[in-house]
Amino acid sequence: MRLLARYVTSALTAVGVVALAGCSSPASLGKESARDAIDYLLAPTVFHSHAWDVVQFSEHVQAATEGTEIVMLGVEEVAADQQVAGKAIGWITLGLTVSDRRAPRGYWGSPAEQDPGPHCFRVGFNNWGVDDVRGVDCPGELVAAPAPPSQRPKMAANAEEAVRSALTTLPDDLPPEADVVAAVTALLEPHPNGVTPLAEVTASIEGRAVAVATGDDDDCVLVVRSSSGEVRDVHVPPIYLKPGELGCRASTAFADLRPPH
Repeated sequence: MRLLARYVTSALTAVGVVALAGCSSPASLGKESARDAIDYLLAPTVFHSHAWDVVQFSEHVQAATEGTEIVMLGVEEVAADQQVAGKAIGWITLGLTVSDRRAPRGYWGSPAEQDPGPHCFRVGFNNWGVDDVRGVDCPGELVAAPAPPSQRPKMAANAEEAVRSALTTLPDDLPPEADVVAAVTALLEPHPNGVTPLAEVTASIEGRAVAVATGDDDDCVLVVRSSSGEVRDVHVPPIYLKPGELGCRASTAFADLRPPH
């Protein structure tokens, strides 16, 4: 009897699910499908990791939406001097149009009509990624907006070439660290958008060895010229580049860079 009761309960539950699905309106099904697509887009770790500003997240969204039906409609930034730790640093509005038919879901499912939309969502971000996703009204047309130019310093496109060139041509009588920095900086190409500053260049000298670094916790060029004159890249475990760690600085080349585990 218990087995039969359990079977009847399960069957009624399944029928209830089907009934509820049948009562869902095309509008709610379409919005649900759109929200599922947005959640899938935002699932990767890159949207749940540290970033200094919402522009960094918008760059990731721009890359992730390429070739998809999802459109980045706009980016709103919170000014750096108005940001509060743990609170929003900005919002990204996304929109998409879904199919007008919903595929069957589950064993008891059947195709259903759904509202293709468009459907739009405003995604809030704090410094550690997605903080909130809310449905919003769509504009008359879904027009993609590019990620805004970052006002946070970023490494020059020719950074590694510039650093290697400066270190290779250093005289045997080593100049002060400030002169090494100046030599590298003079070779760096400015960012073409005319907005984004160049990342800081640092130099460190220990004995006859010279190290130069430029970049940030996401992208770092660190090169050392040994006492014998050999110029080589220094590969830093990513954990050491993160906030609170050694960072993308020339002195990092002379630290203990063995993996922490």
